[in-house]
This record gives sequence, structure tokens and C-alpha cells, in this order.
Amino acid sequence: MPPSAIDDGVLAGALEYWRSVNLSELLRELDSAGLAMVENQKTSLQERRQLAEKTKEFRGVADDLKAGAFKPLLRAYQSEIDGLTKRMKFAESSFLQLFKALSEAPDPEPFIAGLVEERAAEAARGRGGSREEEERMRADGLQRQVDALRADVAGAVREQVAQRERELREQSDDLVRHLRDREADLQRQVAAANRRLAAAQSTHESQEAERAELSESADRELVGKLAELDIVQSDLDHAHARMAELQAQNSRLRADLDAAASAGGDVRGSGDTDETARLFARLERAEADLLHQNARHAAVLASAECETHAKDDELRRLRAEIRRCADYDEVKRDLETIKSVELSGWGADDEEGDADSAPAEGVPLERLLVRRNKALENRLTDARNSLAQRHAELAALQARAQELESGLALKSALAERLEADLLQIKPAEITASTAAAASASAAAAAASSSPGSGVLEIVTGQRDRFRQRNLALDDELRAQGAAAGELRAQAEQLRQDNLRLYEEIKYLRSYAGSARRDAAAVTIPGPPAPDVSAKYSGMYEEALNPFNAFHRRESSRRVRSMGVLDRLIYMFSNFVLANRRARMAMLAYVCLLHLLVMATLYRSLLLDESSHERTTQTAN
Repeated sequence: MPPSAIDDGVLAGALEYWRSVNLSELLRELDSAGLAMVENQKTSLQERRQLAEKTKEFRGVADDLKAGAFKPLLRAYQSEIDGLTKRMKFAESSFLQLFKALSEAPDPEPFIAGLVEERAAEAARGRGGSREEEERMRADGLQRQVDALRADVAGAVREQVAQRERELREQSDDLVRHLRDREADLQRQVAAANRRLAAAQSTHESQEAERAELSESADRELVGKLAELDIVQSDLDHAHARMAELQAQNSRLRADLDAAASAGGDVRGSGDTDETARLFARLERAEADLLHQNARHAAVLASAECETHAKDDELRRLRAEIRRCADYDEVKRDLETIKSVELSGWGADDEEGDADSAPAEGVPLERLLVRRNKALENRLTDARNSLAQRHAELAALQARAQELESGLALKSALAERLEADLLQIKPAEITASTAAAASASAAAAAASSSPGSGVLEIVTGQRDRFRQRNLALDDELRAQGAAAGELRAQAEQLRQDNLRLYEEIKYLRSYAGSARRDAAAVTIPGPPAPDVSAKYSGMYEEALNPFNAFHRRESSRRVRSMGVLDRLIYMFSNFVLANRRARMAMLAYVCLLHLLVMATLYRSLLLDESSHERTTQTAN
């Protein structure tokens, strides 16, 4: 709405009302109220944290003590509710005060719009001579942006293609080298297993010979002991017969003595007495010898029986040992098979299943190794197919890069041609067209029929083409960013795979170090290049570092212990700092906010000057 269409009375009334409002004083009051609200929010946040801590402490109190701890918690909740009520009343009163001050204020938009249109008309009249130079500078700036974008895109594409080629070449070389080393290692394992099998067979044969010789010697000793036992038994029988004979002789002597005593009388009493004493002494000696011989024979018999029982126990034990060691060959073979499978069990899951089931099914070790070699050949074939696929993707990316470069060259040629067409236009026509466009802001139909309308259409078309080109370049940049993100994800996955392979190789090397004490130990492939080993060793040690895990757990615990607002601010700051686009968006937002503040201050100054001038004119 132009200023001439506004009534002077209405303008004077609006000016008087806005003076009565006293906007500067109102803004100061609102500023103080806003500071108070912010302080109230901080206080409320602290009180809520304290209330949450008290609630957590109340939940941790035993059930029999909760009755006494409930009243302080209830008072804390009541005080928090009272504080929230006071803050709500303060905010409502501030809003009502502001609404009361601005409820009947006239809309300043028509007055400001009129002033802006007037200023714009004056600025358009002053800018009529410099528009051509601005358009030319704008075209140069756009051309420089196009060149910079083309160079950046071409450089990024070449760098990504070269990096991907290096990575694929290194991966294929490492895989082929590893598979070759693995094949040689398996051949060495087969030879070592054959040597160990021959040594085990010779050891088993020697142990069998020793056990047979031991059994024969035990049998011979048992036969000898049995013969000795028979001899002792015959001696015992002879002793018993001798004792019976002596007893019979003793009985006869007693009978003869009794007969002699009854027949001889007292004449031969003394002689018979001596003979009787002599016979009794002889009888006692015979009985003593018989008892001693019986005791000796009983001791010899007991010792012979004990030795016989011991020999029987030893013979039974040796026979049980022979029966228990009858499957020694099968057990030895199973043990060697399990060791070989354990050494080569880091492969695919199906290979591990075959290795685990081989000992149970009785598959020979040579057949197991042949099966493992076939599995490794299948993996090599898959790796070669994957390498061919990666080469095809690389060729497609190169073709896409060439297509983009040809498109950029075509667009650059079109832009140069358009600039040449602009330079061929006469300066007089350009000046006339710009003057007509500046003076005909209120009559667009007359300006469209002026001689410079063709130049404006060309400039507008060039601007549209540049805008479309910028949009296309933005889409291509987003696509390149997505591709770069996928490549980074693939690189991260490859890094994880390399770390896992390094861990397995380190485990195999440690196992080989413990088994190298044996003469028939399996040879493990040597360490990789020093730079690669140092790189992945550092990554592996960093992944195993307990302090990093503790730091992550502490960080997550601290984040969980934050309040809702603090956690949201923390997550937003991490998102902004971790994302390049978010950082650029935040920078653009801050710049726009500063520009908006500066423009607002500039407009307020202009409004103050215009109001002062109008007041002065009204007073005059």
C-alpha cells in the first residue's frame, strides 16, 4: 500500500498510540521477564533432579522404613507443585501484560510496506546503472562455482576409483597369497602327520612286545611258585607222616614201659627209671622237632599262598591292561585327526562341520585333508569371482566418471556460448533495457514490450539453467556422498574382517609356538609384512584395551544419569558434531540468524528515522 493512500489522521493516531505503548520500556520489561523465566527453568530443572534423586532414594529404602520417609518426599512434591504454580502464574501475568499493551495497537505493516516500497523505488532508480555489472559478476561467480564443482567432482571420483582399485588389488593379492600358504601348510601337516603316525605305530609295537614279554615272565614265575608250593606240600605230608609214626612209636614205648614196670618189679627199678627218663626226653625232643617243623612248613605255606595271590592279582591286572589297550591304534589315530582338525579349523562353517564329524565317522586323515583342500579351492574360486565382480563395478564407475566429465564439458561449452551471446549485445540496448525495467516497476506490460526484453529473457534463462545445473550437481554430490558412505562402510567391514583374521593368525602362531617343542610340530605361515602387522596389531590391541571399554561404559552411564533436557542437548550436539551436513546447516542457521538480527536492527533504525522525519514535517 503506497504512503499516499494512508490517511494522515490514521498515521498520526498510530504514531501517538505507539508512543504511548513505549516499546523500548516494554522490551526491557519483557527482557527481565524472560531472564526470570530462564532462571525459573534452571531452578525447576535442579529441583526436578533433586526430586528424582529423593524418589530413587525412597525406592531403595526398606519397606518398614518407607512410612517415615514418605512425608519428606510428599512435602518435596508439594513444594515442587507450588513452584510450578507460581511459575505458571508469572508466565500468564507476563503474557497478559504484553497482550494488554498490544491488543489495540494498529497494524504497522501497511506503513512499513509503504516506506519499503518507497525506499525500493529510490534504490531501483539508483541501481539502474549498475545492474549490468552485477549480472556480469554474477555470471562470472556462477562459472567459477561450476568449474570448482567440476574439479571437485572429478578429483573425488578419481581418488575414490584409485583407492578402490588399490584396496581390491591388495585384497586379491592377500587372499591368493594366504591360500597358497595355506595349501603348503596343509601339505606340511600331512607329511608331519604321516611321520607322527609311523612313530606312534613303532611305539605301539614296542609296547606290545614289552607287554607280551612281561606276561610270559609272569607266567614263568607263577609256574615256579606253583612247583615250590607242591614241594612244600609234599614236605608237609612227609612231616605229618613222620609225626604219626613218632606218635605210634611213642605209644609203643609207653606200652613197653608199662609192661616192663609191671613185670620187672623193684629189681630193675632204677635201670627202668633211667630208660624211661631217656625215652621221655627223646619223645619230648621228637615232639618239639615235629612242632617246629610244622610251624616252619605252615609259615612257608602261608608265604607261598600270599605270593600266589599277589601273582594272580598282577596277572589279572596285566590282562586287564592288555584288554584296555587293545584299541590303542584307533585312539592314537583319533587323537592325531583331532589335532590336525584343530589346527586347520579356522575356515568356513561347513568345513568345521566336516572336521568335527570326521573322527566320529572314521574318515582317514588323508581324505579329510583332501576334503579341506577342495573347500579351500572353492573359497579361492569365490574370491576370484568376487574380484571379477569388483573389477566390473570399477569399470562401471570409470564409465560413469567419464560420462559426468563429458556432461560437465558440454555444460561449460553452453555457458561459454551464452556469455559470448551476452557480450555481443550492444551496450546501448542493455542500458535502455535496464532503464526501462527500472522505471516500469508499476507497469509490467509496457516493460515487456521494450527493446531490452530479449536480454532479460536470456539472463533469466541463463539463471534458470544455472539453477537447474546446481540442482543436478547437488544430486550428483549427494549420490557421490552416498557412494562414499557405502565405501566407508565396506572399508570398515573389511577392517573388522582383517582384525578377525589377524586374531586367528595370532592364535595359530601361539598354538604353533607351544607345539614347536615337539620335533614333528606343524609349520604355521610366517607373519605378514611389518607395516601391515603393526597396523592391525595396534588395532587389535586397541580393541582389547579394557580402559576403552571402561571409558565407553562410564560415558554411557553418565549419559543415562543425565536429565531429559541435558540428554537431548547432548545427543543433538553429538549429532551436529558427527555429521558434516548438520554442521553446515547449523552454521547456515547461525549466519541467517545474525543476518536477521542485523536486518531487524537496520529496519528499526530506518523506521525511527522515518518516524522522526514525519514528526518533524508534521510539526512544521
